[in-house]
Amino acid sequence: MKLKKMSFRNFKSYSNVLTEISFDDGSSLNLIIGENGTGKTSIAECATYLMYGKLENFTASDIPNRINKAFYGKIELDCDGHQVIIERGLNPSLFKVEIDGEVIDTAGKLNVQSMLEENYFKIPYSVFHNILVLEVDEVKSLLSMSVSDKRNIIDKICGFTIYNKYKEFAKSDLRELDDKLNANAASIRTINSNIVQYERQIEEIKNTSVTQEELDELLQKINEAKVQRAKNDDMLRKIRAASDQLKNVNYKKASDYNLLKSRVQEIEKKIAFIDGGKCPTCGSSLETEDFQKMREELVQKKEECLARMDQIKDIIVKAKPKLILLEKKEKEINSDNYRIPLADYQSDYKYKMTMKDKGTTTVENLKTQLLEDLETLNNEKDVLEKEKTLMDFLTVMFSDGGGIKRYISNKYIPIINNLMAEMLDYMDLNYTITFDSNFDAEIVQNGMKVKYATLSKGQKARVDFATIISFVKFLKLQFGELNLLFLDELFSHVDINGMNDMIEILRKLSNDMNLNIYLIHHAKLENIMFDRVLQTKMTDGFSRLEYL
Repeated sequence: MKLKKMSFRNFKSYSNVLTEISFDDGSSLNLIIGENGTGKTSIAECATYLMYGKLENFTASDIPNRINKAFYGKIELDCDGHQVIIERGLNPSLFKVEIDGEVIDTAGKLNVQSMLEENYFKIPYSVFHNILVLEVDEVKSLLSMSVSDKRNIIDKICGFTIYNKYKEFAKSDLRELDDKLNANAASIRTINSNIVQYERQIEEIKNTSVTQEELDELLQKINEAKVQRAKNDDMLRKIRAASDQLKNVNYKKASDYNLLKSRVQEIEKKIAFIDGGKCPTCGSSLETEDFQKMREELVQKKEECLARMDQIKDIIVKAKPKLILLEKKEKEINSDNYRIPLADYQSDYKYKMTMKDKGTTTVENLKTQLLEDLETLNNEKDVLEKEKTLMDFLTVMFSDGGGIKRYISNKYIPIINNLMAEMLDYMDLNYTITFDSNFDAEIVQNGMKVKYATLSKGQKARVDFATIISFVKFLKLQFGELNLLFLDELFSHVDINGMNDMIEILRKLSNDMNLNIYLIHHAKLENIMFDRVLQTKMTDGFSRLEYL
């Protein structure tokens, strides 16, 4: 797969002006310069999106320029001699594919995309988006980074990310299988317990003969129990009716009592008013014959009210023992001593009738059904255990320490080590660097092991660069037709002499491997060193690409 030409507009920060980039059939060494945030890396991202229709960590709404909104792009490729042209757009949506001059029906977009990846690109998205732009700051510390960070980089370079997904799928399936096996085991335990219970019942039935006399006796008990229950229910209704009547009488009497009590309090206030001797408002005398006669009438009314209150109180007090007695009787009827075992008699009668009519047949039929269910569950258990064995195997196969990844690593390691040896020799570096199956590096100088941390800054820069180039060669060996590579910020922390040496080596690498190498850098370098120099700028809030 070779990228030939790409054009786009309104991709992320780029404007509505069509931006075009051509890639050489042969080799080229190119420089993309620009300040951070001006759209240097977006060029490689646009190529990825045009080919695969997706972009890591971005949704479709993140692709178009936020102001102009409508994105359009076109990319031309040579895939094993087939000329492939892909056009994509958003707002409005567009997906057009042309292969060898023939437009492909893209009504089923997913199928066409799969066809492109499997039959023409032959590089899965999971690999392509990781190797098209090589983050130098990640790879160059491969000799010293932590195990987890190193594993992340190696997975990307070797295309192991897809195996990591398979491993997660296998783990998820394994958890689901464990849940199913636990549920299966619980069902088997329950059925085995029920089978034991039915076997016990069968033995009971075999050892028990039910006579008609027993059935008649039970039937008599059932009828007697029904009669007694009816009597108890009738008695309870009467008790509750009497109790409710007494409570209603008490409630009414208590209400009358409170009214009389209020009346007595009013009378006492009036008597106290007259006993004051004078009207507090006008000062007139209250000791006249009329007021005294009024006072006598009030006193008489008070005595009548008090007498009535005593009568009511006596009624309420006498009703209380009756209420207590009724409540006690109700509790007694509802107690276990009065319980009528009607349901027990009926259940016993039904069970003995079944034994008399069918003997052990019914229970044996239930047991037979359980045995069939048990066989089904055991078959299900065998299938689940086989699936679990397979998932255990796949989990190991896709794990970091063994299986497929270990096998592939063991195949790759000698190749990478040979490439490292060639590169170190070419750069005239007096080191040997070897990676083991875990991609842990051993640095040796003059027969002595050397720690990466003890190297000088200049030595580290040269060793790091040799590592990068070795891995670039390794990538090209894996994907021979790939003709495009972006190296992001290769020259950070490198002096001018070291930079010139690196550029010469990259020039040779580009020629030897037929690569269009684009160096992404934040500062301008000598144009004469490169086949072309492109500069990204922000103008009026939009990214622009210029050829210098």
